[in-house]
Amino acid sequence: MSTLKRRPSDLDAFDHKILEAVHRDGRISKTKMSVEVGLSATRCWERMQRLEKDGVIRGYHADVDLKRLAGLSFFMVQITLIDSSVARARHFERLVTNVDAIVSCQAVLGTVDYFLIVAASGVESYQRIIEDLSNQDAVKFEFVTFPISKTLKTPVGVSLPAPNRRD
Repeated sequence: MSTLKRRPSDLDAFDHKILEAVHRDGRISKTKMSVEVGLSATRCWERMQRLEKDGVIRGYHADVDLKRLAGLSFFMVQITLIDSSVARARHFERLVTNVDAIVSCQAVLGTVDYFLIVAASGVESYQRIIEDLSNQDAVKFEFVTFPISKTLKTPVGVSLPAPNRRD
């Protein structure tokens, strides 16, 4: 993972326009972006490369409807580690990153340690995934499962914040 070298406040208006364009349309052509941003296609490309290297742009993704495509069900899982030492937490984090069916994991503050989103072909499949995860000797946890009935909004639709103005 790249270390963020620039702070968001270090980005100029052109950087913000580039980010808005790729956030809105990850497949935007460099030519179309150059018209929107007001820079040459080459300069846009160079800035995008820098934003990628700095970790501001983490990737380009298609928003695929997995439920529709593969008939998957999704489960939100609230995880509370029984021994929440830093070493056990890091071990748990390594475990979940290696499970393809866990499509999202957020560490949170408070009495709960993590929220997972698990994609599975059904309840039985989901139960096997959680059983496999809980059978790991190094990490013990309690969990609560919430089957997801409908997704109303995803981060793809989130508007980017306006750049900080330094007038």
